[in-house]
Amino acid sequence: MSLPSIVFALVVLPAVLGGILSLLTRASLRNAIVVIGGVLVAVASVVSVVAFGGADGTFFGLPGNVTLGQSLLVVDVGLTALVVAFAVKHRRILAPILALAQLGIAVYLEVAGRLPEPDPQRLFWVDRLSMVMILVIGLIGPLICINAIGYMRAYHRSNPMIEGRRTVFFSLLFVFLAAMFGLVVSNYLPLMLVFWEITTICSFLLIGYTRTDETIGYAFRALNMNLLGGLGFGLAIVLLSNQPGGLDLALLTHSPAAGALLPAVALLAFAGITKSAQMPFSSWLIGAMYAPSPTSALLHSSTMVKAGVFLLLRLSPAMSGSTVGYLVAFVGLLTFLFVSLVAVTEQNTKKVLAYSTIGSLGLIVGCAGIGTPELAWVGVMIIIFHALAKSLLFLMVGTIENRLYTKNMENFDALLSLMPRVSALFLIGISGMFIAPFGIAIAKWTAIRAFLAVPGPAGAAMILIMAFGSSLTIFYWGKLLIKVLSARRQSDYERSIENRVSRYEWFTEGLLALGVLAATACVGLISDHVVGPYALAAFSATPRVFLAIDPAILLVMLSATLLLPLIGVISWLSPTYDQADFYASGRSANVGHVMGAALGGIKRVTLRNYYLDGVINGGLVFRAGTVACGAVLAAMVATSMVIR
Repeated sequence: MSLPSIVFALVVLPAVLGGILSLLTRASLRNAIVVIGGVLVAVASVVSVVAFGGADGTFFGLPGNVTLGQSLLVVDVGLTALVVAFAVKHRRILAPILALAQLGIAVYLEVAGRLPEPDPQRLFWVDRLSMVMILVIGLIGPLICINAIGYMRAYHRSNPMIEGRRTVFFSLLFVFLAAMFGLVVSNYLPLMLVFWEITTICSFLLIGYTRTDETIGYAFRALNMNLLGGLGFGLAIVLLSNQPGGLDLALLTHSPAAGALLPAVALLAFAGITKSAQMPFSSWLIGAMYAPSPTSALLHSSTMVKAGVFLLLRLSPAMSGSTVGYLVAFVGLLTFLFVSLVAVTEQNTKKVLAYSTIGSLGLIVGCAGIGTPELAWVGVMIIIFHALAKSLLFLMVGTIENRLYTKNMENFDALLSLMPRVSALFLIGISGMFIAPFGIAIAKWTAIRAFLAVPGPAGAAMILIMAFGSSLTIFYWGKLLIKVLSARRQSDYERSIENRVSRYEWFTEGLLALGVLAATACVGLISDHVVGPYALAAFSATPRVFLAIDPAILLVMLSATLLLPLIGVISWLSPTYDQADFYASGRSANVGHVMGAALGGIKRVTLRNYYLDGVINGGLVFRAGTVACGAVLAAMVATSMVIR
């Protein structure tokens, strides 16, 4: 099969599977379709990489030279009708206003004849960056869908008051995969916008899965913010419709933008910032954490939010060296700093992962804004390893929550002795984020080195933000490690809890853990044959070496990544622990952790992490970051209108 045929299959196949799943009510048949469909999607994504071969870029149109015609407008009308219907049902005002405004733009462009006819052979664009995203979506996405079979069964068992709507849930997951595939291969901007908004609708419906007042509120918050970004995307299309080839993304981003193109690039960057949940729009992603964990893993960690940074990396050559680009970078880096500071105050493990996700995306936004080959390399490397490690971590938290009925980090005490195999997989995910190659060892060091080349106070500020923000990430990852690595004697019943984990969860989480280790081992190959060539082609840069890893250093990286999980394996094989009483200030404490105190008093000894209570007000820091990044973002849009 040719590459265009495989790419179309990637978009059509999950969409068809989503339609089939929406009609199935029998659980066994639905589960079989999810597994078989997931395998087919994964195989198609790998085949697309083989068919691509390694060219710098391939353009093509619809099969049989079919044109788009009025199809995009028809889809826009359907999506708008869906938003309006849900908004009327739940008595919301802002969402339909934003949706109707977008539809008004589409109708205006079509009726007024302002929308130029696209080149039918340049509707789609596949290059190495597209291939990276296809593999992220096509390999991690199906694993999350399969994992959800076991997770959702346990989820509804532990939440019997929530109405089971798993048919709708799995259907939406596959429709979302189809939209993501379409988004990352689109070259014609109006076509990309349609896929962009389909992901927004899927996210809205999945966040509101439980249909409680709380989750519906969070779902509409996510919808409003992403529709606002979509409106910025639509306005950019209006500005570009008068420019020769302006709606061709490859032509738009071929070189630094200037003149009338710069405001449009700024509006597209605005859309990317909202989708990637950067401040002042981060709150929608935090609210989304109340959705089932597979939703968090798929939409809000490994794929949907990556759509925003994908667009920003596409725009990076157009923003390179401009004031707009520097301001975009500061939005990302300040977001990284503020959310890292908030994360150290948070006990909810899922929220810690959410803040970490926003911070990692902030680093990618910072890299994309500066616009150099080195920082493009860093951005794509972070996408790869963050998608693998963070999707694993979100799924593991869901597995733990469904068995221990808690997301609170303080309740993860003795997890290593209670659920040793789960802990081993959890530790692989943490190692992938915390040690190498995503963490301080390579990607952040390369980013700091690239920021040194930024002239003046801006470069110095970026380096300070990177240094301080990275130290905060060590703080909150270290706290989680302390909890997971603690151990004590367990009863037979407690040790049996891990046996309740479904085979679907073991299979998918185990494969993701192997993916983290494999990517770490192959980091040099990934750089030499995928990420490095992409960065050079995107910026028309002279050949250079981005990453040269000595075998000894690679061995150290792998050993460090494997060290903590091996402790979990040893704990599983040797489930006995020596446990001794402890003493505090010379007064003995009994097994209930009660000790004698001064003047005959009694104190209870507790082991609790530091959350800087009374030192850092997480809510205040989050609001301050929202205001600061909002001001920078407003300055970015305003600057693009003034400086041509």
